[in-house]
Amino acid sequence: MTEAWRVSTAVASVTGTMVHEFDVPTVLQNVAERTRLCFEAHSAAVVLLDPRREPDSPSLHIVAESSAVDHASYPLLYTSGPALESARSGAIALISDLTDATDTRWPQYRRHALEAGFRGVRAFPVVAMHVPIGAIVVHTVDPWSYDQPNQAGQVFADLTSLALSAAGGADARQVRLEESIDSVLEGVTVTATAVGIIAEIRGVDLIEARVLLTRLARAHAVTPTTHARSIVAAQREHPRDPESTGLLGFPEFGTLPADES
Repeated sequence: MTEAWRVSTAVASVTGTMVHEFDVPTVLQNVAERTRLCFEAHSAAVVLLDPRREPDSPSLHIVAESSAVDHASYPLLYTSGPALESARSGAIALISDLTDATDTRWPQYRRHALEAGFRGVRAFPVVAMHVPIGAIVVHTVDPWSYDQPNQAGQVFADLTSLALSAAGGADARQVRLEESIDSVLEGVTVTATAVGIIAEIRGVDLIEARVLLTRLARAHAVTPTTHARSIVAAQREHPRDPESTGLLGFPEFGTLPADES
C-alpha cells in the first residue's frame, strides 16, 4: 500500500463517519486509530484540555487512544512533554530522536518515553475558533522520519476540531465546542466503565470489549456512548444480573454472534 493511498484511505474513513449525525467519542476513537495506522506508529492518542479543571487537577485528558499492543498506557506520555506543549501553544511539538542527548527538553517525559520503548514523538495541535484545545500525539519505536505524512497529522487534528465544534455560526460553534468537550470527557469515563463491564461479563480483553460495545450499539440502533450509559445504568440497577436487561445481547438473538469481520 502506497503512502498516498494509506493517507487518503485513513482520511476518508474519518470523514465518512461525519457526513450524517455522529457520535463524537466514536469519531475521536476513529481518528486515533486511523492516525496510528497512517503513520505506522506504535500509538496515537487524542488529548483535550479540560476547561473546567481546577488548579491542581490534570490539564489534559486522553479521550481516545489506539495502540499496536494491548497493554495499559502510561498517561504521562500523553499529558505532558510535547503533548502538553502542543495543546497549550497551538503549534506542532516534536522530538525526532529521544536518545539525542543534546535535546534537554522535558526530561521527565523523555525518561518515561524511553523506558516505554519509544524513539520519536510528534504532537499536532487541535485548534478551534483560533484557540488551542488539545492535540493528537503520535509515538514511534523508531526515530521520527521526515518522510512521514506530517500534513496528514494536522488534517486529523483539524477533523477533530471540526467534529467538536461543527454547528451554526461563530457563537453557536463556541457553545457547541464547550458542550462537546464536556460531553466527550464525561463520555470517555462512561465508555471505559461500560467496556470494563462487558469485558468482565463476556470474559474478553478490553480491546475486544470495545469492539463488542460498538457492535451492540449498532444492533440496538443507538450510538456507542448512549449504549455505554445504558449498560452502566443497568449495572447499577441490576448489579447481580445486568444481562437480564438485554443490553449485552443482540436484540434478535439475545447472544453475541460470531465476529462479522
